[in-house]
Amino acid sequence: MINWNQFTVDNGAITDLRELLFLTVFDDPDIDLTITNETGVYNGKKLGYINDMGDVGTEGGGCDPTYTSVNITGIQKEWELGGWEIPKELCYEDLENTIAESSMNTGTERANLQDTPYWDVVLMPLLERAIKEMFWRLVWFGDKGAKNIADGGILKAGINTKLFTVCDGLWKRLQTIIAANSKQQTIITANSATEKINSTDTVTYNMQKQAVRESGYAIKLFDTLLSDADSRIFDDPSSAIFCTNSLFKALRADIVERYGRTTMPFENVGTGITLSEYDGRKIIALDIWDRMIGKYEDNSVALNCPHRAIVCSPKNLFVGTNDKDKIANLSISFNDKDRKNYIYAASKIGTLIGEDALVQVAI
Repeated sequence: MINWNQFTVDNGAITDLRELLFLTVFDDPDIDLTITNETGVYNGKKLGYINDMGDVGTEGGGCDPTYTSVNITGIQKEWELGGWEIPKELCYEDLENTIAESSMNTGTERANLQDTPYWDVVLMPLLERAIKEMFWRLVWFGDKGAKNIADGGILKAGINTKLFTVCDGLWKRLQTIIAANSKQQTIITANSATEKINSTDTVTYNMQKQAVRESGYAIKLFDTLLSDADSRIFDDPSSAIFCTNSLFKALRADIVERYGRTTMPFENVGTGITLSEYDGRKIIALDIWDRMIGKYEDNSVALNCPHRAIVCSPKNLFVGTNDKDKIANLSISFNDKDRKNYIYAASKIGTLIGEDALVQVAI
């Protein structure tokens, strides 16, 4: 799980794992800020809403009125869960002759790595971070039909498609909604900005960045997005504009330029998440979206829609699991016979969008 060959043994600089300085890592935000968790769900379970009764009030007023039936319509969605697992094994021999060796037990217990500095200080924190990132990846970027670019998909070459095919994530479901109703899409032209390369108009990283930073572009985009959105979305006080950090930074720059402010007020809730406000609407900027798009959806010339935003309420974006808790417990064991340490976790996960009409997607 860790390539210890990157570190020099006994060079006088590092003698204890607790002295090991990690490369800068990102503290991913709490995914609950963007979704609503549902536990104890199962395949085929329904999520339903009462919609409306339709229009009433026709011409009349005399005797013997004509009565019609009450016709209440509703919306029903069905859960579809996919299974994920985390199977890892560790052998103590992999740590010998590395800087981790000094943290190991001795004698008969040498092979048991649990409750050692390696286990507590290095392995478990990294695993916890990886699991948190797994949920962001599956919930937002999951796609049961995921393919690499060479196969006609959007995943970067070399990316394991099984990291995504557990379930359809929310971006996949949002794409389905705007495909059915184009009015729910606010087009971000900067995503497809081109330049001439060998006499061919080509979308490039450079133009995607330049286009979104053009003077006034971000303000116009956010104004259009809010204008396009169904007004019922704002009846929910938890509604917000969720956006990539690239869009948020472009908006801040526009506001400074147009209104002469020092900056746009914002609050860093934690590394990776920024809270702000625009036109009386809450903004939640999610840098983890930018990072995952850059990590997974890169064709080596440009990114797949690097600038994205949604106007909705987290109460309309559902993530379900068949567990009692949203994250499954880890099974951790040491096998005396093969002298290996094992970590395992498994569960099921799925996503749903409650009311399709109550989302506005900028992409």
